[in-house]
Amino acid sequence: MQRTEFFRPERAGSPPLPSVREVGLLAEAVLRHAKNGRVVAVFKSSFYVAFSDEWVCVGLSHIGSGPLHVICESRPRGWPRPGSSITVAEGILLLDNMPFATFDGAFIWQPEQVPDWTTASLQRGLDAASAFWRKEACEEGLAVTGCAELPAKPTLLVSAAMPGVAALDRIVANALDGRSASSEDRADIAGLIGLGPGLTPSGDDLLGGALIALTSLGLLSVRDELWRACCGSLDRTNDISSLHLQTAARGYGAAALHNAINATISGRVDRLPGSLAKLSAIGHSSGRDSFAGALIALRAAARHFNRDNICLSVSVEA
Repeated sequence: MQRTEFFRPERAGSPPLPSVREVGLLAEAVLRHAKNGRVVAVFKSSFYVAFSDEWVCVGLSHIGSGPLHVICESRPRGWPRPGSSITVAEGILLLDNMPFATFDGAFIWQPEQVPDWTTASLQRGLDAASAFWRKEACEEGLAVTGCAELPAKPTLLVSAAMPGVAALDRIVANALDGRSASSEDRADIAGLIGLGPGLTPSGDDLLGGALIALTSLGLLSVRDELWRACCGSLDRTNDISSLHLQTAARGYGAAALHNAINATISGRVDRLPGSLAKLSAIGHSSGRDSFAGALIALRAAARHFNRDNICLSVSVEA
């Protein structure tokens, strides 16, 4: 977590305002340059703001750290409506031209550095994650697709997702061998996009987790091939979920997901229970669905390295 301060203006005599605790690295890039936005979606604990074609999410602390998040320490006195104006001026976030929150002392969040890992540490982490997931995977969402063995009696949602899940595995495996996705796999994986209930449907979360896991492994060409197979079908989902998928394609997601993936690929099995518990608290099933997608991608990578007896050791520079 990088604690670089965001805005810290000098002001005297200003009335106290709720403070923004942290700003995600992508949100910070938007707010540095785009000062006027419009509220496009409002929820109990958060709202989304569009600055032209770039979006950020403003919310309270329990939404958790993330690349698009602007997190307030406490609930501001007002709360916006769709269409409200948002302005950033002199270190203050203004709602309909009224002070909403201050950026004084806010820091920029970014994912923790990906740890050094080897094929052995990846396999050790996957073995531990698989044992935990077999016990903990629930029937809601697509979490069970991350199990090493699928249930004998899948839910209707899981059954509907299976062609896409199989395509996800094949696309990653083929890309690791330098092959492009087939037209059949592209059609099948499109079926995951927008699949399931919720603001971010389970199928979208699954794909997002896979994209972030491949980034964490440093397999950027594989990630990009997976994204090419998906990105033409974003009209199957809603704007907010599409936003998070596009963010995952850049390698970024919720802090809890990054921590769980990092613990897995580095073989830090002692960190897995706590990481997965925090991940499970995200949304109705979003955190678990995302990690299921990560496990599918990580297993495909492990099979590839083990098949070719690749003794890979990766050290990530700061």
